[in-house]
Amino acid sequence: MTRSTPLVYVTAGLEAIGFVLARGRSGFEGFDRQERSLGLFKTAAQAANAVFDAASSEEGADEH
Repeated sequence: MTRSTPLVYVTAGLEAIGFVLARGRSGFEGFDRQERSLGLFKTAAQAANAVFDAASSEEGADEH
C-alpha cells in the first residue's frame, strides 16, 4: 500500500509559496503563503495549481 505525504510545500524556485494538505476522502486542501485556505480539490495537482494562481495574483497586486 502506497501512502501519500499529508503535507507538501509548493515552491517557485527556492521560495515556498504555499502548501497542500491531504484531507483523506475530502481531497486536498491548498493554502497560500499566509496559510489561508484556497479550498478543497479532488487532486493534489489541482490544489497546487490553486497555490500557484494565488501567488500569481499576489504578485500582480504588489505591482499596482
